[in-house]
Amino acid sequence: MKKFLKKLSPKKICYSALTFILALLIIAGSLSIVMKVSFLSRGFMTDVLNSSSYYNDLCIEITDELTDLGDASGLDRSFFENLVDEVTVRKDVQSYIDNFYRGKKLTVITSNFEDNLRNALRVYTDKNNIKITDEKNIDYFVSKACKIYAKSVRITYLDSLQKLLKKADGIFTAVLIVSVLLAAGIVVVLLLTNEWKHKSLRYIYTATASSGLLLVSFPLIVYISGALKRLSVLSRSLSDLYGAMLKGFLNDILVIGIVFIVISAALWIAHNHIRRKSAI
Repeated sequence: MKKFLKKLSPKKICYSALTFILALLIIAGSLSIVMKVSFLSRGFMTDVLNSSSYYNDLCIEITDELTDLGDASGLDRSFFENLVDEVTVRKDVQSYIDNFYRGKKLTVITSNFEDNLRNALRVYTDKNNIKITDEKNIDYFVSKACKIYAKSVRITYLDSLQKLLKKADGIFTAVLIVSVLLAAGIVVVLLLTNEWKHKSLRYIYTATASSGLLLVSFPLIVYISGALKRLSVLSRSLSDLYGAMLKGFLNDILVIGIVFIVISAALWIAHNHIRRKSAI
């Protein structure tokens, strides 16, 4: 124990501390990048929506709820089979997401759906020779249907997160800038204050390797544990959406972790090469 303590000179302790801090800065900067290109990016959510079955699942859910409403109103179930147009749903969902990222009021415009519904009702009543004695009944049904449509298109939890969006974006931007500057400063200190360059590289590849392994281990633990499969958020469409977003987030962390592991391997090779040359 005494021999070990003797080997721990103040300089080595300082370098070890800098290595530890460098690893933390790499992790903080990496997570900030992932947050900015994933949850804080409108393009990320749009890509997830387009690549998942969200729109198809949402149309089915809206149709099921409207069918239940129609049963109470005496409408044939076949009336609702092609009523919900996926193109209209896509347009309204995209408008809702645009408002979320632009900081505007989160409202669902149901005018297109209402026009389609009223036209469909007109065709249905004419085809079945149904006389409308009171337009208020139609207006009541349309109003209830529009509320169901708006509730379904509205993405749960986004309204609560909107206020945090700008603050979170600013925080992660600041963390990223500070992490990059401090990490660069530590790397410069390690390179300039060490007489033997291979020792400097050893501290740097230790930091990159440890941070890379930690970044890789987090998504792997989540995948192996099957936590994403147990995700349940109100409806199937929302569960699939948030599950796909979390999967994209974890995949980005995994990629960055692998990149740092590759960098550490390259630094390790350079470290061994320089050490062998200095020993000759």
